[in-house]
Amino acid sequence: MKISVVIPAYNEEKFVSKTLESIEKTDKKNWDVEIVVVDGGSTDRTASVAKEKGARVIHEPHKGIGFARQHGLLHATGEIVIYTDADTVVPRDWLTKYMKAFENEEIVCTYGTYRVSDGKFPYFQATNYLQPWAVSLYYRFGIYFAGGQNIAARRDAAIDAGGFDEKLEQMEDADFVKRMSKAGKIAFLPDNIVISSGRRSKEGISYFLRAGISDFKFFILGKRDFLKFPDYR
Repeated sequence: MKISVVIPAYNEEKFVSKTLESIEKTDKKNWDVEIVVVDGGSTDRTASVAKEKGARVIHEPHKGIGFARQHGLLHATGEIVIYTDADTVVPRDWLTKYMKAFENEEIVCTYGTYRVSDGKFPYFQATNYLQPWAVSLYYRFGIYFAGGQNIAARRDAAIDAGGFDEKLEQMEDADFVKRMSKAGKIAFLPDNIVISSGRRSKEGISYFLRAGISDFKFFILGKRDFLKFPDYR
């Protein structure tokens, strides 16, 4: 079984090294694991750092997270595609937990949760304490509040479902899982936890409130006219 780990990246030279090192330390058993970094036109050393760490780098001058995740899917060669972000550290048993879930052939997509290592109030508190509870609650009602730094899918099913919406610059992850749910079962793994940077909290409560509005518009109102957020990737 081959696994492709896909990482979108834009000017991530300060973070991507730790991400790749954490993936290298995961338990790989007898799986063939490739790492694909989709570089969205970085102007720093992101691509060269990724190559030094053994990743295959796909250069895509078109910037955008939905575009990057989709092109990572298209370039991946594994039967299972697992996504994380370039500022995220994964646990040693990260792959093992995902592959265990895929032993059930009805499962086409699965996702875990995340915490942040730092961040301003209330982003840090909301992400680390409220978010895990909310994601679990949503899942019980068939709402897949998945984060792109911790999603896995069967590649063939993902391709058939249309993959990621290239036009979306946020909520592309939840939109993807929602469409995958029409192809088969979705599994939520609350104990498969990754740790991301809290740098998105630099706006403090403003970021928290605007993120909440975007979540409400997507999940409750079904709208896709999101608020603009800083480009971190």
